[in-house]
Amino acid sequence: MLNFEIMKKILSFLIIGLSLTACTDKLDLSPVSTKNVDGFYKTKAQFYQAIMGCYDGLQNAVLRQNYSYMLTESRSDNAWQQVDYDDGQTSRFTENSETQILNTAWAASYEYIARCNYVLKNLEGSTVLSDELKNQYKGEALFIRGLIYFDLVRFFGEVPIVDKVITIEEGYSVKKSTIEEVYDLIVDDLSQASQLLPVVKPSQNKDRATAIAARAFLGKVYVYRSGYPLKKDEWNLAATELKAALDGVGTSGFFTKYADIFLYSNEGKDQSIFSIGCKSGAEGEGNPFPTRNTPNGIYPGNDPLMIPYGGSPMQLFLDSYILGSIFDEPNDLRYKYSVQTEWIEKSKDTIRNWPFCCKYKNGPIAAASDWDIDWIMLRYTDVYMLYAEAQYHNGHPAEALDIINKVRERAGLIDLSMSDIDSETKFVDVILKERRKEFCFENQRWFDLVRTDRAFDVMKIFLKHYGADANLTTKDQYFYPIPQRETDVTGLTK
Repeated sequence: MLNFEIMKKILSFLIIGLSLTACTDKLDLSPVSTKNVDGFYKTKAQFYQAIMGCYDGLQNAVLRQNYSYMLTESRSDNAWQQVDYDDGQTSRFTENSETQILNTAWAASYEYIARCNYVLKNLEGSTVLSDELKNQYKGEALFIRGLIYFDLVRFFGEVPIVDKVITIEEGYSVKKSTIEEVYDLIVDDLSQASQLLPVVKPSQNKDRATAIAARAFLGKVYVYRSGYPLKKDEWNLAATELKAALDGVGTSGFFTKYADIFLYSNEGKDQSIFSIGCKSGAEGEGNPFPTRNTPNGIYPGNDPLMIPYGGSPMQLFLDSYILGSIFDEPNDLRYKYSVQTEWIEKSKDTIRNWPFCCKYKNGPIAAASDWDIDWIMLRYTDVYMLYAEAQYHNGHPAEALDIINKVRERAGLIDLSMSDIDSETKFVDVILKERRKEFCFENQRWFDLVRTDRAFDVMKIFLKHYGADANLTTKDQYFYPIPQRETDVTGLTK
């Protein structure tokens, strides 16, 4: 777990040192007062505080600010928002350049990139850190920057590359880079990180980045580069990195019981390649996900059917159409660990027609959106299944099928046969179906649909069920529009 007290101490530095926040109108990431920033990186403690600020930014991006979920899971056929609230527009494909959540995602992402850039700049020439510590901090900053850009390029497509501290004037004139150029930066960041980071998780802080995590994410990036829109044939590169990560963890990463993956008691164990550290009762550092999609009318309490402190107004709508398409095979053990089908309403009535996601509903909780359990950002099974994809495309379908069947067996399902994957089209059908079951509500589905170029056809069918299929007209909607405020100030356009 990260040191959250130290993390809080960096807040005043970040407010002074980074000018791109939700209230600014420009892309620049320059300091309001260079005197204060230049005077900060003088001690070991200050460097540590700064790198904790990078992790804090990643936590905000993935969890606290909710935009990661709103722009991924809510965009997919795993969820539906009935009203124009929060992610209602992204769910119904009615967003535009003035949709607030897009501006939040854009501005916040570049703020967190700036945190990494400041660390990288000030590590150069520093004499207060050992070479070992400098390498670790550089690796962590590159790792986090690479992950944030990985989301940015998948959200918006062509985005500006800001890989150094820039001035206000430079911020006004920054230009978009191509999707391939952004991916090149991500590959470079993660490749460097894999050479600089420690191989194993620190015993006292298992949420810190490792070389294994960097290689696992790098392998995932190569999978995405091999898909839409770049369609590069980098399956061999993907397989190399993914296999190295799997070997580095060992078979202990594949838990024999699906339910055990998300238990609070199993935090930091080998099923997690990399997790976002969360701590309840630490002034906003808890995990909001378990409550984020629970019904607002749920009665707070300690009964298994309840949620302590009640639900959230930001609700995920799971009807029989959605759940029937995800869990279309009877006896899938993942169903009951992914979806809660009954709950007690404030009237004390038992509700059975409004299911919600119950993943991560485990561990201590201090407030409605303040759970102690970490968020697994990359788990072993994801790497395992991506490796199966890579090996299929590398000409090893039997190995790919073996991996898929191991995942299915854990879920209590029967094995598939070679005839089920004897063409590339059928294999992609299978892998999308299996990944949807395994990773439902984990921010994977939308990206999987886009990289396989199935999003348009799949979402047309899904949206038609809700009378919204006319909202999806082109594959350009695979990417979100650049926020209007950014266009007005810098001239960037989609």
